[in-house]
Amino acid sequence: MIDQFVIGFKPQRWWGSLAAVDFFLGGTGAGAFVLSMFLNSLPGMIVGWVAVALGAVALLADLGKPGRFVRAGSQAGRSWISRGAIFTSVFLLFGILRIAAQVAPGLPWASGSALGQAVGLLATLGALGVMLYTGFLLSQSPSIPFWNTTMLPLLFASFAFTCGVGVVLVMLPILGANAVDLRTVELLGMALVAASLVLLWAYMLSMSSSTVAAKESVRMLTSGPLASLFWLGVNVVGLIVPLVAITLVYLSNAASRSSLALALAGILVLVGGYIFRYCILKAGVYPPVIDL
Repeated sequence: MIDQFVIGFKPQRWWGSLAAVDFFLGGTGAGAFVLSMFLNSLPGMIVGWVAVALGAVALLADLGKPGRFVRAGSQAGRSWISRGAIFTSVFLLFGILRIAAQVAPGLPWASGSALGQAVGLLATLGALGVMLYTGFLLSQSPSIPFWNTTMLPLLFASFAFTCGVGVVLVMLPILGANAVDLRTVELLGMALVAASLVLLWAYMLSMSSSTVAAKESVRMLTSGPLASLFWLGVNVVGLIVPLVAITLVYLSNAASRSSLALALAGILVLVGGYIFRYCILKAGVYPPVIDL
Protein backbone atom coordinates (compact mmCIF):
# COMPACT_ATOMS: atom_id res chain seq x y z
CA MET A 1 0.00 0.00 0.00
CA ILE A 2 1.33 3.43 -0.93
CA ASP A 3 0.78 6.24 1.53
CA GLN A 4 -0.02 9.63 0.09
CA PHE A 5 0.02 12.86 2.04
CA VAL A 6 0.42 16.57 1.49
CA ILE A 7 3.30 18.60 2.86
CA GLY A 8 2.12 22.04 4.00
CA PHE A 9 2.73 25.35 2.27
CA LYS A 10 6.36 26.41 2.19
CA PRO A 11 7.10 30.16 2.41
CA GLN A 12 9.65 31.58 0.01
CA ARG A 13 12.97 32.65 1.59
CA TRP A 14 14.73 34.25 -1.38
CA TRP A 15 13.17 37.71 -1.16
CA GLY A 16 13.26 39.26 2.31
CA SER A 17 13.43 42.59 4.10
CA LEU A 18 16.39 43.87 2.11
CA ALA A 19 14.58 43.18 -1.16
CA ALA A 20 11.56 45.08 0.20
CA VAL A 21 13.87 48.05 0.88
CA ASP A 22 15.27 47.86 -2.67
CA PHE A 23 11.80 47.60 -4.22
CA PHE A 24 10.52 50.46 -2.05
CA LEU A 25 13.41 52.85 -2.69
CA GLY A 26 13.54 52.11 -6.42
CA GLY A 27 9.81 52.43 -7.05
CA THR A 28 9.36 55.42 -4.75
CA GLY A 29 12.35 57.27 -6.16
CA ALA A 30 11.36 56.67 -9.76
CA GLY A 31 7.79 57.75 -9.06
CA ALA A 32 8.96 60.88 -7.25
CA PHE A 33 11.31 61.78 -10.12
CA VAL A 34 8.65 61.50 -12.83
CA LEU A 35 6.05 63.42 -10.82
CA SER A 36 8.61 66.09 -9.90
CA MET A 37 9.50 66.52 -13.57
CA PHE A 38 5.81 67.05 -14.29
CA LEU A 39 5.56 69.54 -11.40
CA ASN A 40 8.89 71.19 -12.34
CA SER A 41 10.31 70.56 -8.86
CA LEU A 42 14.10 70.23 -8.87
CA PRO A 43 14.35 69.15 -5.17
CA GLY A 44 11.84 66.37 -5.81
CA MET A 45 13.83 65.16 -8.80
CA ILE A 46 17.02 65.10 -6.72
CA VAL A 47 15.37 63.18 -3.88
CA GLY A 48 13.91 60.70 -6.36
CA TRP A 49 17.27 60.13 -8.05
CA VAL A 50 19.02 59.60 -4.71
CA ALA A 51 16.34 57.12 -3.60
CA VAL A 52 16.82 55.01 -6.74
CA ALA A 53 20.60 55.10 -6.24
CA LEU A 54 20.17 53.92 -2.64
CA GLY A 55 17.85 51.18 -3.89
CA ALA A 56 20.57 50.03 -6.27
CA VAL A 57 22.97 49.86 -3.30
CA ALA A 58 20.41 47.76 -1.40
CA LEU A 59 20.12 45.45 -4.42
CA LEU A 60 23.90 45.16 -4.56
CA ALA A 61 23.95 44.22 -0.87
CA ASP A 62 21.18 41.68 -1.46
CA LEU A 63 23.09 40.07 -4.32
CA GLY A 64 26.05 39.69 -1.97
CA LYS A 65 28.94 40.34 -4.36
CA PRO A 66 29.60 43.47 -6.46
CA GLY A 67 30.46 41.35 -9.49
CA ARG A 68 26.92 39.99 -9.61
CA PHE A 69 25.53 43.45 -10.29
CA VAL A 70 27.96 43.88 -13.19
CA ARG A 71 26.92 40.51 -14.60
CA ALA A 72 23.24 41.21 -13.96
CA GLY A 73 22.87 43.27 -17.11
CA SER A 74 24.27 40.54 -19.36
CA GLN A 75 21.09 38.39 -19.37
CA ALA A 76 18.55 40.99 -20.49
CA GLY A 77 16.97 38.62 -23.00
CA ARG A 78 15.76 36.23 -20.33
CA SER A 79 16.12 37.79 -16.87
CA TRP A 80 14.07 40.56 -15.26
CA ILE A 81 16.89 41.13 -12.78
CA SER A 82 19.10 41.96 -15.77
CA ARG A 83 16.45 44.23 -17.26
CA GLY A 84 16.03 45.91 -13.90
CA ALA A 85 19.76 46.59 -13.72
CA ILE A 86 19.63 48.13 -17.22
CA PHE A 87 16.57 50.26 -16.40
CA THR A 88 18.24 51.44 -13.21
CA SER A 89 21.47 52.31 -15.02
CA VAL A 90 19.60 54.19 -17.78
CA PHE A 91 17.62 56.13 -15.22
CA LEU A 92 20.62 57.02 -13.07
CA LEU A 93 22.60 58.25 -16.10
CA PHE A 94 19.91 60.28 -17.84
CA GLY A 95 18.28 61.30 -14.58
CA ILE A 96 21.45 63.03 -13.38
CA LEU A 97 21.84 64.66 -16.79
CA ARG A 98 18.26 65.96 -16.52
CA ILE A 99 18.98 67.32 -13.05
CA ALA A 100 22.20 68.93 -14.29
CA ALA A 101 20.25 70.69 -17.05
CA GLN A 102 17.96 72.16 -14.41
CA VAL A 103 20.89 73.30 -12.26
CA ALA A 104 23.01 74.67 -15.14
CA PRO A 105 20.69 75.91 -17.95
CA GLY A 106 23.66 76.62 -20.23
CA LEU A 107 24.44 72.95 -20.85
CA PRO A 108 24.01 71.59 -24.42
CA TRP A 109 21.08 69.45 -23.23
CA ALA A 110 19.20 72.35 -21.61
CA SER A 111 15.59 71.56 -20.72
CA GLY A 112 14.05 73.47 -23.62
CA SER A 113 16.31 72.06 -26.33
CA ALA A 114 15.64 68.99 -28.49
CA LEU A 115 18.58 67.19 -26.87
CA GLY A 116 17.25 68.14 -23.45
CA GLN A 117 13.84 66.73 -24.30
CA ALA A 118 15.49 63.50 -25.43
CA VAL A 119 17.40 63.30 -22.13
CA GLY A 120 14.16 63.88 -20.21
CA LEU A 121 12.36 61.20 -22.21
CA LEU A 122 15.10 58.63 -21.60
CA ALA A 123 15.14 59.46 -17.89
CA THR A 124 11.35 59.00 -17.80
CA LEU A 125 11.50 55.69 -19.67
CA GLY A 126 14.22 54.47 -17.31
CA ALA A 127 12.10 55.50 -14.32
CA LEU A 128 9.04 53.68 -15.70
CA GLY A 129 11.19 50.59 -16.19
CA VAL A 130 12.38 50.80 -12.57
CA MET A 131 8.76 51.06 -11.38
CA LEU A 132 7.55 48.11 -13.45
CA TYR A 133 10.40 45.61 -13.39
CA THR A 134 9.98 44.46 -9.78
CA GLY A 135 6.40 43.45 -10.51
CA PHE A 136 7.46 41.62 -13.66
CA LEU A 137 10.32 40.00 -11.75
CA LEU A 138 7.94 38.50 -9.20
CA SER A 139 5.21 37.69 -11.73
CA GLN A 140 7.63 35.44 -13.63
CA SER A 141 7.58 32.99 -10.69
CA PRO A 142 5.18 30.17 -11.65
CA SER A 143 6.16 28.29 -8.49
CA ILE A 144 4.55 31.06 -6.38
CA PRO A 145 0.97 31.46 -7.70
CA PHE A 146 0.26 34.60 -5.62
CA TRP A 147 2.86 36.48 -7.69
CA ASN A 148 2.27 34.76 -11.02
CA THR A 149 -0.17 37.26 -12.52
CA THR A 150 0.03 40.17 -14.95
CA MET A 151 -1.77 42.33 -12.39
CA LEU A 152 1.32 42.51 -10.17
CA PRO A 153 3.43 44.86 -12.38
CA LEU A 154 0.48 47.28 -12.59
CA LEU A 155 0.02 47.12 -8.83
CA PHE A 156 3.72 47.80 -8.18
CA ALA A 157 3.72 50.69 -10.66
CA SER A 158 0.62 52.16 -9.02
CA PHE A 159 2.22 52.02 -5.57
CA ALA A 160 5.42 53.50 -7.02
CA PHE A 161 3.53 56.55 -8.27
CA THR A 162 1.57 56.74 -5.01
CA CYS A 163 4.76 56.70 -2.93
CA GLY A 164 6.24 59.22 -5.37
CA VAL A 165 3.45 61.67 -4.61
CA GLY A 166 4.03 60.85 -0.94
CA VAL A 167 7.59 62.18 -1.31
CA VAL A 168 6.28 65.39 -2.88
CA LEU A 169 3.78 65.81 -0.02
CA VAL A 170 6.44 65.27 2.65
CA MET A 171 8.62 67.96 1.10
CA LEU A 172 5.89 70.65 1.03
CA PRO A 173 6.65 72.22 4.47
CA ILE A 174 10.34 72.46 3.52
CA LEU A 175 9.87 73.83 0.02
CA GLY A 176 6.81 75.94 0.76
CA ALA A 177 3.36 75.55 -0.75
CA ASN A 178 4.23 77.96 -3.57
CA ALA A 179 7.04 75.70 -4.84
CA VAL A 180 4.50 73.56 -6.71
CA ASP A 181 0.87 73.87 -7.73
CA LEU A 182 -0.72 72.68 -4.50
CA ARG A 183 -4.11 71.91 -6.00
CA THR A 184 -2.49 69.75 -8.68
CA VAL A 185 -0.53 67.85 -6.02
CA GLU A 186 -3.72 67.29 -4.02
CA LEU A 187 -5.58 65.98 -7.07
CA LEU A 188 -2.67 63.70 -7.94
CA GLY A 189 -2.55 62.44 -4.37
CA MET A 190 -6.25 61.62 -4.26
CA ALA A 191 -6.23 59.94 -7.68
CA LEU A 192 -3.11 57.86 -7.10
CA VAL A 193 -3.98 56.71 -3.58
CA ALA A 194 -7.50 55.77 -4.68
CA ALA A 195 -6.14 53.90 -7.73
CA SER A 196 -3.73 51.91 -5.55
CA LEU A 197 -6.52 51.00 -3.14
CA VAL A 198 -8.77 49.79 -5.98
CA LEU A 199 -5.98 47.86 -7.72
CA LEU A 200 -4.87 46.26 -4.45
CA TRP A 201 -8.32 44.83 -3.78
CA ALA A 202 -8.88 43.82 -7.39
CA TYR A 203 -5.64 41.86 -7.08
CA MET A 204 -6.67 40.33 -3.74
CA LEU A 205 -10.10 39.30 -5.07
CA SER A 206 -8.50 37.77 -8.14
CA MET A 207 -6.06 35.75 -6.04
CA SER A 208 -8.81 34.64 -3.63
CA SER A 209 -10.41 32.69 -6.49
CA SER A 210 -7.14 31.35 -7.89
CA THR A 211 -5.05 28.32 -6.87
CA VAL A 212 -4.85 26.78 -3.41
CA ALA A 213 -1.45 28.40 -2.79
CA ALA A 214 -2.69 31.84 -3.89
CA LYS A 215 -5.69 31.48 -1.57
CA GLU A 216 -3.30 30.65 1.27
CA SER A 217 -1.35 33.83 0.53
CA VAL A 218 -4.59 35.84 0.69
CA ARG A 219 -5.44 34.14 4.00
CA MET A 220 -2.02 35.03 5.40
CA LEU A 221 -2.69 38.68 4.59
CA THR A 222 -6.32 38.93 5.64
CA SER A 223 -6.58 36.63 8.66
CA GLY A 224 -3.18 35.02 9.16
CA PRO A 225 0.22 36.10 10.49
CA LEU A 226 0.45 39.16 8.21
CA ALA A 227 -3.11 40.38 8.81
CA SER A 228 -2.28 43.22 11.23
CA LEU A 229 0.41 44.58 8.94
CA PHE A 230 -1.80 44.28 5.88
CA TRP A 231 -5.01 45.72 7.31
CA LEU A 232 -3.55 48.41 9.56
CA GLY A 233 -0.24 49.18 7.86
CA VAL A 234 -1.17 48.97 4.17
CA ASN A 235 -4.90 49.70 4.02
CA VAL A 236 -5.61 52.01 6.94
CA VAL A 237 -2.30 53.82 7.50
CA GLY A 238 -0.98 53.72 3.95
CA LEU A 239 -4.13 54.33 1.90
CA ILE A 240 -7.42 55.12 3.64
CA VAL A 241 -6.24 57.71 6.18
CA PRO A 242 -4.07 59.60 3.64
CA LEU A 243 -6.91 59.55 1.09
CA VAL A 244 -9.34 61.02 3.63
CA ALA A 245 -6.78 63.60 4.81
CA ILE A 246 -5.88 64.79 1.31
CA THR A 247 -9.54 64.94 0.31
CA LEU A 248 -10.45 67.02 3.38
CA VAL A 249 -7.61 69.44 2.71
CA TYR A 250 -8.65 69.75 -0.92
CA LEU A 251 -12.29 70.41 -0.06
CA SER A 252 -11.52 72.84 2.76
CA ASN A 253 -8.87 74.74 0.80
CA ALA A 254 -7.25 75.61 4.15
CA ALA A 255 -4.02 77.07 2.83
CA SER A 256 -2.66 77.91 6.29
CA ARG A 257 -2.79 74.27 7.44
CA SER A 258 -2.59 72.30 4.22
CA SER A 259 1.17 71.84 3.90
CA LEU A 260 1.59 70.19 7.30
CA ALA A 261 -1.52 68.03 6.92
CA LEU A 262 -0.42 66.93 3.45
CA ALA A 263 3.10 66.19 4.71
CA LEU A 264 1.69 63.94 7.44
CA ALA A 265 -0.44 62.19 4.81
CA GLY A 266 2.70 61.73 2.70
CA ILE A 267 4.55 60.12 5.61
CA LEU A 268 1.70 57.64 6.08
CA VAL A 269 1.70 56.85 2.34
CA LEU A 270 5.43 56.08 2.46
CA VAL A 271 5.09 53.89 5.56
CA GLY A 272 2.26 51.97 3.92
CA GLY A 273 4.21 51.70 0.66
CA TYR A 274 7.10 49.90 2.34
CA ILE A 275 4.77 47.61 4.34
CA PHE A 276 2.90 46.77 1.11
CA ARG A 277 6.07 45.47 -0.54
CA TYR A 278 7.10 43.60 2.60
CA CYS A 279 3.69 41.93 2.86
CA ILE A 280 3.59 40.90 -0.80
CA LEU A 281 7.03 39.30 -0.48
CA LYS A 282 6.30 37.55 2.81
CA ALA A 283 2.95 36.22 1.56
CA GLY A 284 4.60 34.31 -1.28
CA VAL A 285 4.26 30.57 -0.68
CA TYR A 286 4.93 27.47 -2.77
CA PRO A 287 2.04 25.06 -3.47
CA PRO A 288 1.79 22.03 -1.17
CA VAL A 289 3.77 19.02 -2.36
CA ILE A 290 2.20 15.58 -2.63
CA ASP A 291 4.65 12.98 -1.36
CA LEU A 292 4.24 9.31 -2.21
